[in-house]
Amino acid sequence: MPEDVTELVRKAPLSFLGTVTRLGDTRLASVPVDDRTAVVQVTQVLHAPDAFKRLAGSEVTVQLSANAAPPAVGDTAAFFTDGIAYGEGLAVKEVGRLPAETVQPHVSHAARTADAMPFSALQRDIQDADMVSHAAEADAVVVGVVTGLQQAGERAADERISEHAPEWWVAQLDVSHVESGELTPGRISVLYPNSRDFRWYDAPKPQASQEGMWFLHTTEGALAEWAPFQILHPDDYQPAHRLETLQAARR
Repeated sequence: MPEDVTELVRKAPLSFLGTVTRLGDTRLASVPVDDRTAVVQVTQVLHAPDAFKRLAGSEVTVQLSANAAPPAVGDTAAFFTDGIAYGEGLAVKEVGRLPAETVQPHVSHAARTADAMPFSALQRDIQDADMVSHAAEADAVVVGVVTGLQQAGERAADERISEHAPEWWVAQLDVSHVESGELTPGRISVLYPNSRDFRWYDAPKPQASQEGMWFLHTTEGALAEWAPFQILHPDDYQPAHRLETLQAARR
Protein backbone atom coordinates (compact mmCIF):
# COMPACT_ATOMS: atom_id res chain seq x y z
CA MET A 1 0.00 0.00 0.00
CA PRO A 2 1.48 3.41 -0.94
CA GLU A 3 2.50 5.60 1.97
CA ASP A 4 0.60 8.80 2.57
CA VAL A 5 2.03 12.30 2.73
CA THR A 6 2.18 12.41 6.54
CA GLU A 7 4.16 9.18 6.78
CA LEU A 8 6.64 10.39 4.19
CA VAL A 9 7.13 13.81 5.81
CA ARG A 10 7.86 12.03 9.09
CA LYS A 11 10.48 9.82 7.43
CA ALA A 12 12.15 12.25 5.02
CA PRO A 13 13.89 15.49 6.04
CA LEU A 14 13.65 16.97 2.52
CA SER A 15 10.92 16.88 -0.11
CA PHE A 16 10.42 18.73 -3.36
CA LEU A 17 8.50 18.80 -6.60
CA GLY A 18 10.86 18.08 -9.46
CA THR A 19 11.18 16.92 -13.05
CA VAL A 20 13.58 14.17 -14.11
CA THR A 21 16.04 15.61 -16.63
CA ARG A 22 18.50 12.71 -16.92
CA LEU A 23 18.75 9.07 -15.91
CA GLY A 24 22.02 7.23 -15.28
CA ASP A 25 23.78 10.52 -14.53
CA THR A 26 24.91 12.58 -11.54
CA ARG A 27 25.84 16.13 -10.62
CA LEU A 28 28.48 14.98 -8.10
CA ALA A 29 31.53 12.99 -9.16
CA SER A 30 31.66 11.36 -5.72
CA VAL A 31 28.27 9.68 -6.22
CA PRO A 32 28.34 6.30 -8.02
CA VAL A 33 26.06 6.10 -11.04
CA ASP A 34 23.76 3.23 -11.98
CA ASP A 35 20.43 2.86 -13.74
CA ARG A 36 18.65 4.19 -10.65
CA THR A 37 20.62 7.43 -10.45
CA ALA A 38 18.68 10.44 -11.72
CA VAL A 39 19.21 14.15 -12.06
CA VAL A 40 16.08 16.06 -11.07
CA GLN A 41 15.32 19.72 -11.68
CA VAL A 42 13.68 21.11 -8.52
CA THR A 43 10.62 23.24 -9.22
CA GLN A 44 9.42 23.74 -5.62
CA VAL A 45 10.70 22.74 -2.19
CA LEU A 46 7.93 21.25 -0.06
CA HIS A 47 9.76 20.97 3.26
CA ALA A 48 13.43 21.16 4.13
CA PRO A 49 16.08 22.09 6.70
CA ASP A 50 17.04 25.78 6.51
CA ALA A 51 20.16 25.06 4.44
CA PHE A 52 18.10 23.55 1.60
CA LYS A 53 15.03 25.77 1.44
CA ARG A 54 16.28 27.58 -1.67
CA LEU A 55 16.82 24.59 -3.95
CA ALA A 56 14.15 25.63 -6.45
CA GLY A 57 15.68 25.99 -9.88
CA SER A 58 18.69 23.78 -9.14
CA GLU A 59 19.45 20.23 -10.18
CA VAL A 60 19.71 17.50 -7.54
CA THR A 61 21.13 14.00 -7.90
CA VAL A 62 18.63 11.42 -6.66
CA GLN A 63 19.46 7.79 -5.93
CA LEU A 64 16.10 6.25 -6.72
CA SER A 65 14.51 3.69 -4.43
CA ALA A 66 14.65 0.04 -5.44
CA ASN A 67 11.10 -0.36 -4.11
CA ALA A 68 9.41 1.71 -6.83
CA ALA A 69 9.50 1.77 -10.60
CA PRO A 70 11.93 4.43 -11.81
CA PRO A 71 10.41 7.51 -13.42
CA ALA A 72 11.03 8.42 -17.03
CA VAL A 73 12.88 11.48 -18.25
CA GLY A 74 10.37 14.33 -18.26
CA ASP A 75 8.26 12.91 -15.42
CA THR A 76 7.35 15.29 -12.60
CA ALA A 77 6.75 13.99 -9.08
CA ALA A 78 7.02 14.81 -5.40
CA PHE A 79 10.27 13.32 -4.17
CA PHE A 80 10.77 12.57 -0.45
CA THR A 81 14.47 12.22 0.29
CA ASP A 82 17.36 12.01 2.74
CA GLY A 83 20.81 13.45 2.12
CA ILE A 84 23.79 11.49 0.81
CA ALA A 85 26.38 14.11 -0.14
CA TYR A 86 26.71 17.86 -0.41
CA GLY A 87 29.43 19.80 -2.17
CA GLU A 88 29.19 21.53 -5.53
CA GLY A 89 25.72 20.04 -5.66
CA LEU A 90 23.34 17.97 -3.58
CA ALA A 91 22.83 14.21 -3.74
CA VAL A 92 19.94 12.51 -1.95
CA LYS A 93 18.44 9.06 -1.66
CA GLU A 94 14.77 8.57 -2.35
CA VAL A 95 12.65 7.62 0.65
CA GLY A 96 9.38 7.80 -1.23
CA ARG A 97 7.65 9.36 -4.22
CA LEU A 98 4.13 10.56 -4.92
CA PRO A 99 2.40 11.91 -8.02
CA ALA A 100 2.63 15.70 -8.19
CA GLU A 101 -1.16 16.09 -8.00
CA THR A 102 -1.17 14.35 -4.61
CA VAL A 103 0.61 17.26 -2.94
CA GLN A 104 -1.10 20.01 -4.92
CA PRO A 105 -3.67 20.75 -2.14
CA HIS A 106 -0.76 21.52 0.20
CA VAL A 107 0.84 23.77 -2.39
CA SER A 108 -2.45 25.62 -2.92
CA HIS A 109 -3.03 26.01 0.82
CA ALA A 110 0.42 27.50 1.38
CA ALA A 111 -0.17 29.98 -1.44
CA ARG A 112 -3.31 31.23 0.32
CA THR A 113 -1.74 31.55 3.77
CA ALA A 114 1.35 32.87 5.49
CA ASP A 115 2.93 29.40 5.61
CA ALA A 116 6.54 29.46 4.49
CA MET A 117 6.37 26.10 2.70
CA PRO A 118 3.65 23.76 1.39
CA PHE A 119 4.12 21.24 4.19
CA SER A 120 4.40 23.79 7.02
CA ALA A 121 0.83 23.13 8.23
CA LEU A 122 1.34 19.38 7.98
CA GLN A 123 4.55 19.61 10.00
CA ARG A 124 2.70 21.55 12.70
CA ASP A 125 0.05 18.84 12.81
CA ILE A 126 2.76 16.19 13.15
CA GLN A 127 4.43 18.12 15.96
CA ASP A 128 1.12 18.50 17.77
CA ALA A 129 0.31 14.80 17.43
CA ASP A 130 3.78 13.84 18.65
CA MET A 131 3.44 16.18 21.64
CA VAL A 132 0.07 14.70 22.63
CA SER A 133 1.44 11.17 22.31
CA HIS A 134 4.52 12.05 24.36
CA ALA A 135 2.40 13.69 27.06
CA ALA A 136 0.49 10.44 27.45
CA GLU A 137 3.78 8.64 28.17
CA ALA A 138 4.90 11.13 30.84
CA ASP A 139 4.35 10.53 34.57
CA ALA A 140 3.43 14.19 35.03
CA VAL A 141 2.88 17.26 32.84
CA VAL A 142 3.28 20.62 34.54
CA VAL A 143 3.69 24.31 33.78
CA GLY A 144 6.38 25.99 35.82
CA VAL A 145 9.30 28.39 35.94
CA VAL A 146 12.92 27.52 36.70
CA THR A 147 13.91 29.10 40.02
CA GLY A 148 17.27 27.41 40.58
CA LEU A 149 19.96 25.29 38.94
CA GLN A 150 22.72 23.30 40.58
CA GLN A 151 25.03 20.45 39.78
CA ALA A 152 23.91 17.16 41.27
CA GLY A 153 25.84 15.73 44.22
CA GLU A 154 28.41 12.97 44.12
CA ARG A 155 28.04 10.28 41.48
CA ALA A 156 25.25 7.84 42.16
CA ALA A 157 26.29 4.31 43.00
CA ASP A 158 25.03 2.83 39.73
CA GLU A 159 26.37 5.57 37.43
CA ARG A 160 29.50 4.67 35.48
CA ILE A 161 32.19 7.22 34.62
CA SER A 162 32.76 7.52 30.86
CA GLU A 163 33.48 10.06 28.17
CA HIS A 164 29.73 10.10 27.56
CA ALA A 165 28.81 10.87 31.18
CA PRO A 166 25.52 12.80 31.39
CA GLU A 167 26.81 15.40 33.92
CA TRP A 168 23.61 15.44 35.97
CA TRP A 169 22.19 18.74 37.15
CA VAL A 170 19.05 19.53 39.13
CA ALA A 171 16.56 22.23 38.20
CA GLN A 172 14.17 23.66 40.76
CA LEU A 173 10.75 24.29 39.24
CA ASP A 174 8.04 26.46 40.75
CA VAL A 175 4.98 24.63 39.39
CA SER A 176 1.94 26.84 38.80
CA HIS A 177 -0.25 24.31 36.98
CA VAL A 178 -0.48 20.51 37.01
CA GLU A 179 -2.01 19.16 33.82
CA SER A 180 -1.54 15.51 34.77
CA GLY A 181 0.23 13.41 37.37
CA GLU A 182 0.24 12.94 41.13
CA LEU A 183 1.57 16.41 41.96
CA THR A 184 0.37 19.65 43.48
CA PRO A 185 1.53 23.16 42.53
CA GLY A 186 4.69 24.28 44.29
CA ARG A 187 8.43 23.58 44.26
CA ILE A 188 9.82 20.40 42.72
CA SER A 189 13.29 19.15 41.79
CA VAL A 190 13.92 17.80 38.28
CA LEU A 191 17.04 15.96 37.13
CA TYR A 192 18.51 16.55 33.67
CA PRO A 193 21.76 15.77 31.78
CA ASN A 194 23.78 18.95 31.24
CA SER A 195 26.35 17.25 28.98
CA ARG A 196 26.70 18.43 25.37
CA ASP A 197 27.86 14.97 24.32
CA PHE A 198 25.95 13.62 21.31
CA ARG A 199 24.07 11.16 23.55
CA TRP A 200 22.63 13.98 25.64
CA TYR A 201 22.76 16.97 23.32
CA ASP A 202 19.05 17.03 22.53
CA ALA A 203 17.88 16.65 26.14
CA PRO A 204 16.33 19.85 27.55
CA LYS A 205 18.80 22.16 29.32
CA PRO A 206 16.72 24.37 31.65
CA GLN A 207 17.77 28.01 31.97
CA ALA A 208 17.31 30.39 34.90
CA SER A 209 13.81 31.96 34.94
CA GLN A 210 12.71 29.82 31.98
CA GLU A 211 8.98 29.21 31.94
CA GLY A 212 7.43 26.34 30.07
CA MET A 213 5.50 23.12 30.04
CA TRP A 214 7.54 20.18 31.30
CA PHE A 215 6.91 16.48 30.67
CA LEU A 216 8.30 14.70 33.73
CA HIS A 217 9.37 11.08 34.04
CA THR A 218 9.90 9.21 37.30
CA THR A 219 13.58 8.91 38.19
CA GLU A 220 14.67 5.29 38.63
CA GLY A 221 17.39 3.69 40.76
CA ALA A 222 20.02 5.54 42.75
CA LEU A 223 19.50 8.72 40.70
CA ALA A 224 16.17 9.17 42.50
CA GLU A 225 18.07 10.45 45.55
CA TRP A 226 18.71 13.65 43.60
CA ALA A 227 15.23 14.33 42.25
CA PRO A 228 11.92 12.46 41.93
CA PHE A 229 11.57 13.31 38.23
CA GLN A 230 13.84 13.74 35.24
CA ILE A 231 13.69 15.16 31.72
CA LEU A 232 15.61 13.40 28.94
CA HIS A 233 13.61 13.56 25.70
CA PRO A 234 13.81 16.62 23.40
CA ASP A 235 10.03 17.01 23.71
CA ASP A 236 10.10 17.08 27.52
CA TYR A 237 10.15 20.87 27.30
CA GLN A 238 7.50 22.84 25.43
CA PRO A 239 6.74 26.58 25.42
CA ALA A 240 4.00 27.36 27.95
CA HIS A 241 1.49 28.41 25.28
CA ARG A 242 1.53 24.85 23.92
CA LEU A 243 -0.62 23.85 26.91
CA GLU A 244 -3.66 25.15 25.01
CA THR A 245 -2.86 22.87 22.08
CA LEU A 246 -2.46 19.89 24.39
CA GLN A 247 -5.72 20.59 26.19
CA ALA A 248 -7.62 21.08 22.94
CA ALA A 249 -6.37 17.75 21.59
CA ARG A 250 -7.49 15.96 24.75
CA ARG A 251 -11.07 17.25 24.63
